[in-house]
Amino acid sequence: MYRKLLSAVALVLVLPLMLFAQDGKLRGTVTDSQSGEPLIGANVIIDGTSLGSSSDINGEYIILGVPPGSYTVKASYIGYAPVTISNVRVNSNITTTQDFQLSSTAIQTGEVEVIAARPLIQRNTTNTVRMQTQDDIKTLPFRGLQNIIALSAGVVQQDGTLYVRGGRAGEVAYFIDGATATNPLYNSEGISPIQEAIEEIQLQSGGYTADRPGANSGSVQTTMRTGSSSALKVTFDYQTDDFASPGEQFLGTSARGYRNVVATVSGPVPMMPSLRFFLAGQHNFLRNRTHMFIEPFSFENLTTDGFGTWPEGTALPGPVEMKQNYLYKNWRNENTVQGTLLWDAQPFKVRFSGSYTNLELPTGRSMPTGLNNLLWQREYRNETNSYLGNLRLTHVLDSKTFYEVGISMMRRDFLAYDPDYEHNWTQYSDSAAARRKGYIMADGSTGFQTRYLGPPNYSVIYAFGLTHEYQVNNAYEKNDQQNIGVTIDFTSQVNSQWEVKAGGRIDTWSMSQFRVGDISSYNTFLDNPGTYFAADSLAAFPERALEYDLTIQRRGVMNIYGYDSKGHRIDEGFDGPRKPLFASAYIQNKFEFDDLVLNAGVRYELFDMKNVAPTNYVDPTWNEDINYFADQESQLKETDPVHLLLPRVSFSFPVTDNTVFYGMYGKYAQYPVLDRLYDGTRQLAARISPRSRVGYSLGSSPAGTGFLVSPERTTQYEVGIRQTLTDNFAFTATGFYKDLRDQIQQNRIYNSAGVPIFVAYGNSDFGTVKGLELTFELRRTNRVQARINYTLSDARGTASNPSSSRNAVSDGSGTSTLFPSFINPLDYNQPHRGSILVDYRWGKGDGGPVLEGFGANFLMTFNSGHAYTKIKEPENLGQASPWNIGVRPIIDPRTRNPVEPLNSSSTPWVLNVDLNASKVFYFEGFTAELYVNVLNLFDTKHVDNIFPNTGTPTDDGWLRSPLARSYVATENYADFYRAVNIDNRHAYIGATGNDIFGTPRQIRVGLKLEI
Repeated sequence: MYRKLLSAVALVLVLPLMLFAQDGKLRGTVTDSQSGEPLIGANVIIDGTSLGSSSDINGEYIILGVPPGSYTVKASYIGYAPVTISNVRVNSNITTTQDFQLSSTAIQTGEVEVIAARPLIQRNTTNTVRMQTQDDIKTLPFRGLQNIIALSAGVVQQDGTLYVRGGRAGEVAYFIDGATATNPLYNSEGISPIQEAIEEIQLQSGGYTADRPGANSGSVQTTMRTGSSSALKVTFDYQTDDFASPGEQFLGTSARGYRNVVATVSGPVPMMPSLRFFLAGQHNFLRNRTHMFIEPFSFENLTTDGFGTWPEGTALPGPVEMKQNYLYKNWRNENTVQGTLLWDAQPFKVRFSGSYTNLELPTGRSMPTGLNNLLWQREYRNETNSYLGNLRLTHVLDSKTFYEVGISMMRRDFLAYDPDYEHNWTQYSDSAAARRKGYIMADGSTGFQTRYLGPPNYSVIYAFGLTHEYQVNNAYEKNDQQNIGVTIDFTSQVNSQWEVKAGGRIDTWSMSQFRVGDISSYNTFLDNPGTYFAADSLAAFPERALEYDLTIQRRGVMNIYGYDSKGHRIDEGFDGPRKPLFASAYIQNKFEFDDLVLNAGVRYELFDMKNVAPTNYVDPTWNEDINYFADQESQLKETDPVHLLLPRVSFSFPVTDNTVFYGMYGKYAQYPVLDRLYDGTRQLAARISPRSRVGYSLGSSPAGTGFLVSPERTTQYEVGIRQTLTDNFAFTATGFYKDLRDQIQQNRIYNSAGVPIFVAYGNSDFGTVKGLELTFELRRTNRVQARINYTLSDARGTASNPSSSRNAVSDGSGTSTLFPSFINPLDYNQPHRGSILVDYRWGKGDGGPVLEGFGANFLMTFNSGHAYTKIKEPENLGQASPWNIGVRPIIDPRTRNPVEPLNSSSTPWVLNVDLNASKVFYFEGFTAELYVNVLNLFDTKHVDNIFPNTGTPTDDGWLRSPLARSYVATENYADFYRAVNIDNRHAYIGATGNDIFGTPRQIRVGLKLEI
């Protein structure tokens, strides 16, 4: 019934409705320059396109469906001199106003040409829209969409993660040319655009109108560039920092072995002027992908200490040492091809966008494992292939009505593997296979403890572990996510004041995962399964097949769906892929008057996670012999879909050409990261098993099952003012408030007697966020251009992430709960954050032969630090090792004893300066630009985090503790502990996944050619 209903809804949307998702609108008036009277029937056309319109009885014209970009627009009228205005910027899904004043040919005999200045304030937008064009980003000293977005007011970038207006990580949706570019398995950017291929980036962070899809905190819409209709253009850009060997310094800077090459070609297709293309290719390589402050050290002639398997005194195969700011075998290699093809054949317009990326990198080489694996000679590699294909058809029905249909495909294939054996993963831990590959020790052995158990690791200086040089890879994973998306949108300009939009979208996914965590145990069992599971026994007792398969999965520590235990595809059933479906429909009305712009709409959202859930999770019918469902088909079901109606209203008051007030209210919803919520059926059974379930479990990762989760919800409010102070200077002030509800958190699940039986994610967290955003923009004046962003915010909630309450889950007893029911500052709360960009440059023909084409910009970013909780220093060793005792309270919250209310303290202020300087040389037919980018100009050791038990970045408190005396007495212990844990934060990074310090200075030199 549900499928029929969905099909009917889709059919209803397809037949009569459809809208534009990416294009903008150009409107204005055409008047007599002397009398101000409207000119009826004046022609307004956009050069290089087939787009145009005529003015009505009021002299007003409207051109719909204009792709984002800068255009030359021409107005003409009989008896009047034409007026041409160049550099008219049209933005995605935003109305651009451009008026024309024409003079009679009796007064003006020649055509008038004007260069338009970009408006400093948006008069027709009713919510906060942060826009960056290619001109804005091409001189930034860094690369990457995430880094560009982080410059916007309201955005916090902490430890490499984006948080928008106090929302949690993963609350930003990404779109490219209207197609989904978000991977919901991780709620991350699934497709990353090449910077030179970007026409425009729009971040909507204060809520968005009903026609805009998105997430709870932000929506990032990227529009890709298209080629010119008049000329072929070729560019080439190469930049590098590779001026020093690993561990050495160049101008006081460590090279990362950075190499980035981008080539683009664009223009009209020969012999087909209505067909334009843009093609970009990028090669990005880093010899050292994790750029961090590393203090060099070297310990030679170390021997084993007897705590491990190796006899005491066994010599290591080499020194334990690290070079300055360099991690061994920590490279990253990425290659991307992206392009667009636009066919303008009015009344139809067809646009195709495509992207392919291949990314490879070895794992286990970043800190902290980069130190433990220092001696390890084998490699474990990750490879990701990402694809996007997006086809959109626009049909202009008349000058005021058109529709757009889009279909897109996105796919991501991930593989974590041993490159020696690739997909033959059963050989990873086989000593016979290792011998064939030549992994042989000096004594002629492979060092394996058994056929399937690799060489033991080394233990030195009181049980510090170092991986054996021929240790095996004992895990294998492959997963894939593929999406088919359909968008149908319709727009009609009913009259000059009323625009109606309606439409919808469907995104259907197929997600499969094969993850084996212990190949050694898997092989050991298969090699000797015992008489019960011997081949003849399985043939005689076929009912044992399920038990045999479950045993294989348990021995291999598998979590699989869409695959069987051998790694073969399964397409249907509860063991098949997870196939979430997200669908939406909306209707949006926009009223544009001289003194009021009103957007009123409602969005319908269908969230169908299609997770696998037990029909009775409290007291399931259980097969005790195999510890599994007695009948999988009758005891499992798909989770129910969720239907939501989300109203959104926003307005703006253009009081004058220089002052605009605006405000909005809206409701939003999204599902959290699906990777936390999806389990294979074997894993699901283990979590809820009446025989083995535990109501306080912290051991699994993620530590909870997700079949009880509903969408997380947000209600957003904002009010603001946009004000032009001079012809070239403007500011915007925005106040916002967010009510966060139904955020997920680990919870105990109870039976009817009130006894906790297992752990699951539920929608128990809540919070509030309020803040003020200020932006200042100085349009280029006397060679100077500047932008300032500042945010004052307060983000509070019951928890900062879905696992924050794991301590309460672990330590609670009976029906008592320790879950917080009041709000505190969130971990990523940064009360003050901002950026200042000042750009000064000479243009072509300006400054004489020396200064012509020279320019530089300084980008200063600052923040007041983030919240943390001070805790007591360790008072006993407990379950800690002598190498992680300083951060044990971070690893195990049961040992954490706060000395103040939650998140009452803050890390230090951070101030960073980046620099870009360039010199353009102008030649006949082409230009050449030499440039240098310097990140962290002053090489400041920014303190991003601290040890919470001492409140400092340079002391975890352990070595000065009386408890450490017996360990300090061990030879090399104090020096080694200080080198790895204090100077180089080994244990801290292992406990948190984050570094204490920011990145060192980087100097990149580049050459850009444009033909």
